Amino acid sequence: MMTRALIEHIEGEASLYFDTRGDKITWAEIAFPHFRGMERMLEGRKATDALVITPRVCGICGHAHLMATVRAIEAAYAEAGYPVELTRKAKSLRELTLVLEMIQNHFKWLYLVIMPELEKLGIEGLAPAPLKGAYAAAQATKILALFAGQWPHSSYMIPGGVTCDPTHLERIQAAGLLDELIAFFEKETAGVDLDTLLTFASCREFNPLQSDFGRLEKGLIAAGMHKKGMAYDRFVVLGEHGFTVRARLKHTRPMKADASQVATEAAVCRDEISHARNVRYGKHFYEVGPLARAIAADNALIKNMHRRYKDSVYTRVMARVYETALLLQRARKLLEHMELSEPSYIPPVALERVTAAGEGIVEAPRGPLIHRMRLVKGVIAEYGIITPTQWNLGSSVMSDPAPAQKAMVGAVDIAEATFIFRSFDVCSVCTTH
Repeated sequence: MMTRALIEHIEGEASLYFDTRGDKITWAEIAFPHFRGMERMLEGRKATDALVITPRVCGICGHAHLMATVRAIEAAYAEAGYPVELTRKAKSLRELTLVLEMIQNHFKWLYLVIMPELEKLGIEGLAPAPLKGAYAAAQATKILALFAGQWPHSSYMIPGGVTCDPTHLERIQAAGLLDELIAFFEKETAGVDLDTLLTFASCREFNPLQSDFGRLEKGLIAAGMHKKGMAYDRFVVLGEHGFTVRARLKHTRPMKADASQVATEAAVCRDEISHARNVRYGKHFYEVGPLARAIAADNALIKNMHRRYKDSVYTRVMARVYETALLLQRARKLLEHMELSEPSYIPPVALERVTAAGEGIVEAPRGPLIHRMRLVKGVIAEYGIITPTQWNLGSSVMSDPAPAQKAMVGAVDIAEATFIFRSFDVCSVCTTH
């Protein structure tokens, strides 16, 4: 029997089509029904127009799109023989605001999606509290807005640097807000101070925690999610930042990653037109996101979980919540070591002198975000976007399923399959851009 399920509480819309035997899932296809045409909209425009337009691809990770765009323009400058110089201050500010966007995204996903959806599977004692997610996300975006001017849809990154020039007062304000956010995380989310949590090396250390993270860990085990939702156990990290290690991994074995091997293809859905495109590295599907980043970075705790439970829903979810702690620590270090006396912006040559192609890659909350452009005298001739949801939530044929499709097959019913689907997190508006 075939059943269609509309996925709610996501950015945009998505449909899941399930083939079942009894209640058990034997196959699943995914459709993203809307076409938006952002790439076509950019053609014929000046490259700097993309700094305003692409952040509007998404209301959740617009900052990542902005950073991918500015990196692509700067790569085109370099390809044309005019390398763009960035100060450490400009690099730190860009990374800090990206990290803050990831933090707000992780909090929302935990409190507004994963914990309520896990409770729907009959798991007791989770006490989901969506307002906790809203509060924490608001704190992160307050800090972000001190430097980026607004969130979402900021355009403060430009070729050569950033448009803000923060003072010591703004850094003190940011540090105070970040301290409040870390205190909230320690009390409500982790149940232990940040530095102690970051020393954990085994999932057994979560047992005594009387906190949301501790309850989530027990709930995932109670729901059997440590044995479900495995995909290919292949991972890719492409974005280069101070908190990432670029790599392609089979299980936990790292290999060199080359973004030129990334290509897209049409998605397959028999019952609905999907405007998403699948993404492959070479000939194969790979999983991206926090679990990939943790394994590539040789994180002891997440590798311990992976040894026990492979690329299950448990490992995937725990890796993302744990990454929140790593990102909070990273934000604190970036603020502490920011050199405010340096210039924020070093002007590049006139954009009209640039006829070249450029690629910008950023690790967004859900994984690598790729923007590719070709410029003719500074005007966009071609623009392409590849989003993390396209990596994880593609829709292919039964003999060669995409990661989320493979993970959902075998689920006991549609409710469980849908939870597995959400463990990858979905952003429809990014996917159909």
